[in-house]
Amino acid sequence: ISIPDSELDLLQRKLELARLPANLDEAQWTENNGVTVSKVKEVVDFWRAGYDWREEEAKLNRHPQYTATVKVKGFQELDLHFLHSPSTTSNTAVPLLFIHGWPGSFAEVTKILPILNGASFDVVAPSLPGYGFSQCPEEPGFKNKHDAKALHQLMLKLGYDRYVVQGGDWGSDIARLVGRLYPEQVKAVHINHVNLATMPKPEFDKEPHYTDFEKRSIEQHSHFSKSEFAYYRIQGEKPRTLGFALHDSPVGMLAWMMDKLFTWSDNYPWTPTELITWTLLHYFPGPTTALHMYRENGASPRQEFPYESTLTGVSAFAGEMEMVPRSWAEGTANIVFWQEHEKGGHFAAWENPEALAGDMAKFFRSVWG
Repeated sequence: ISIPDSELDLLQRKLELARLPANLDEAQWTENNGVTVSKVKEVVDFWRAGYDWREEEAKLNRHPQYTATVKVKGFQELDLHFLHSPSTTSNTAVPLLFIHGWPGSFAEVTKILPILNGASFDVVAPSLPGYGFSQCPEEPGFKNKHDAKALHQLMLKLGYDRYVVQGGDWGSDIARLVGRLYPEQVKAVHINHVNLATMPKPEFDKEPHYTDFEKRSIEQHSHFSKSEFAYYRIQGEKPRTLGFALHDSPVGMLAWMMDKLFTWSDNYPWTPTELITWTLLHYFPGPTTALHMYRENGASPRQEFPYESTLTGVSAFAGEMEMVPRSWAEGTANIVFWQEHEKGGHFAAWENPEALAGDMAKFFRSVWG
């Protein structure tokens, strides 16, 4: 990763000229997301004078990164950016494909990378098509199944003809698709995000008994669907229009990012540096192409997934806004591993890396043979 100095200079000028709202100080109404004028000002002030992109860029570049060209039928060739970190402990390591979602990036893997490498996993963490430093398809109709095909090609190019997959957010849907499309190569799938669109509630003859953890998950999922879904609609229907604002305004992109990081995490103490770096991994390449995934996959109701026989493991975190009871998930997937955690939210690899990596290692090692 090497962002031109000209881009950094332009960013600094935009930050110096940023105009924050001055007519909200006495407002009695608010949004329950923590993205207040004072909080945004605090982060922007740090951004102007204390943040160092080159330092963060160097941290990311400590991890080996490459590009590879893949071709999905019906679409142009795509250059995919990916992190590839082989295990440091074993010559018989398990190949693991790590798939991020939005508003994340390949960088989400960096906290769990040392744990997984140390547990004898070769980790491949690509930037999804249209995200970060991966090329975006120009043609319409590039859906999650095409993401799955592109990532499978990448794994084959790297010499991994058998592997396991982990996914969160959009990555959970794509991970399941990789397992369904390539059952001979994909030994198992692990996810930490389960939503009703892809794992709907089965028609039970008798309502199951739900644990307190599961009751809370149902309540949180309902709240999210009713009160926190506006972003999904606008990104699915008007990604280009919204993208103009986010592309031009670093502060606008920051506020949009902060909303998701604050409301989707489990009281994780985000630092100003983390907030800014996550923002820039979308701002520098341009956020619109990542938003486009919502238009391709979410503008109309998604078809119910068929039952998937791939061995599937789930890590359920208490702060995850989209999680369902195990009995619901078992209606569409071959769930053989399920572990619940009281700490952690949507960004589990970042918020509680030890727990997620531990579950992955335990599950994948139990089924790899």
